[in-house]
Amino acid sequence: MGSFVALYNAAGFRLTGEPFALSPAVASLVYLSYATGSVSSATAGRLVARFGRPRCLVVALTTTAVGAVVTLSGSLAVVVVGFVVFTGGFFAAHAVANGWVALRAPAQARASASGLYTLAYYLGSSVGGTLGSIVFGAAGWGWLVGTVVVWLALAAAGVALPGAATARHRTTP
Repeated sequence: MGSFVALYNAAGFRLTGEPFALSPAVASLVYLSYATGSVSSATAGRLVARFGRPRCLVVALTTTAVGAVVTLSGSLAVVVVGFVVFTGGFFAAHAVANGWVALRAPAQARASASGLYTLAYYLGSSVGGTLGSIVFGAAGWGWLVGTVVVWLALAAAGVALPGAATARHRTTP
């Protein structure tokens, strides 16, 4: 979530600045990319049943990172596509991770586990959004994208670590 908030916090500044120089009203249309979350979340749910949670989560995180990298383009159309891919990947990852938390928790602790996930989700948005804004303000869009990609790579590595293999066998349908 930190990656998502970080990129979207700076999106308006990126789009209203050079080389795009969009008006704030037009730049805010990038938030329509959120609509891809409805499609990607539902799609992720279907793919989990076929390929398993770990694989789907790593693919969704990778898709999110690819979308972020695409926003580095100097072409407005390509940047918009990057935000669509980034947003779709993020919401797919969130859907998989959120569902996985509830599944891994013992039946009597599912509500607590879900609550802790939500706490971490919003704490990550606060910390990531703040740090991302600092990076953007100090070093620009390229460094922000690099930071976001590193965060997403760390998340994917956490899913793919050998210790996660035990969890994979217990939770993959």
